Amino acid sequence: MIRRAKLYVRIFKHGKYPRKAIKFDRNGRPLEPKLTSGHVTGYLVRVGGRFMDAGTDFSAAVTRLHQERAKLGGGTSYDVAVKPFKPTNARQPEGRVYLADAVADYNAELQTLGKGKYTIAMYKNALEGFLDSCKKTFINEIDRKDILNYIGWMRQNVKVRVKGRAERTYKNRLGYLRTFLSKYKIKLVKKHPDDSGLISRDDIPKPLKPKPKKYDRETIDQLLKHADEDQADYLLFLLWSGFRDEEVQFLLYYDFDWRNSTVTVHAKPQFNWRPKDSEERSVQLPSEISERMKTRMQRAERGNDDLVFPNGAGSPDSHLIYRLHAVAKKAGLNLKGKRAGHMFRKTAGSRVAKKFGLRAAMDFLGHSDIKTTSLYLAADDLDAKKSRQAYDELYQNATNQDFC
Repeated sequence: MIRRAKLYVRIFKHGKYPRKAIKFDRNGRPLEPKLTSGHVTGYLVRVGGRFMDAGTDFSAAVTRLHQERAKLGGGTSYDVAVKPFKPTNARQPEGRVYLADAVADYNAELQTLGKGKYTIAMYKNALEGFLDSCKKTFINEIDRKDILNYIGWMRQNVKVRVKGRAERTYKNRLGYLRTFLSKYKIKLVKKHPDDSGLISRDDIPKPLKPKPKKYDRETIDQLLKHADEDQADYLLFLLWSGFRDEEVQFLLYYDFDWRNSTVTVHAKPQFNWRPKDSEERSVQLPSEISERMKTRMQRAERGNDDLVFPNGAGSPDSHLIYRLHAVAKKAGLNLKGKRAGHMFRKTAGSRVAKKFGLRAAMDFLGHSDIKTTSLYLAADDLDAKKSRQAYDELYQNATNQDFC
């Protein structure tokens, strides 16, 4: 019985065609090869020492890999497993859908519907992880045990970026799986004991609700003290705009209105990027921050895209958080493994809520529901200090009198 299928890339280099195994990232996702020389001529799936052609498209090759793994997981014999690859509609039993094909179709639909890059990536990670954990061949064979196996697989294989947020990650991935299965009339969660769902609410990982945190004045001062000019531009913009990471990543100078000291979140079709919930919004900046960004524009070597915070190649920087980590290291602060950039957003939103109210903070942050904003904001340090002083006074008064 063959139990493993592996993916290889075939490369033309110096007149030869070597094969190399595809590498996977820490979350189990296959990584498309990046070549410094030569070029890719195609992909191969290896089953039991024999190679099968998987075409020249990387995504299609990954799908083929999952299909072979699904067949092997279902107990398919070696002879069947190494048969030449045929189009899905030629080998799919009537009325039944291969699980791997369903996942591939769903991922393709997300692309066709123009969903955001982040949304596509989240569904892709969740569904391909489920494929790796599930031993069923057809989607209508999925049962409760497969979902529980997936939860166990996530605990063993999914690397969580933020410490203490693992249960939230597992629950989110189950949410993506739930949406996918609903397309095939499969209900994931039971609403009551007699319902037809695969699992109950009690089976779903229960994340702790973390208390919202923001930076205190001392931490911000420390960061700015050790930041160079470019780093300070980035930190101060985060602190006063409340922008999300991707909104800063794709920020352009034409998003600014220098006269009115505002900055607007615009869709960037040239980068195939749209704001979250497809909602554009304008944010009022302090005049000093607006002037600082204008000065940055004047001294910058601007490329064709006019990015405000590009990477070294002049492209959108998907690792902006490293700039914050670099400053924190100089300041003797350890912010790695924390949602350090997001805390600037919470700091900015909390400030606006205190000054102008919750509704203004909702608009400022770009939330579509005020309940999200109310759960999102951090308590003010000054209020906490006053509360502590009040309880200290209560204690002092009680110790000077009878407790009864």
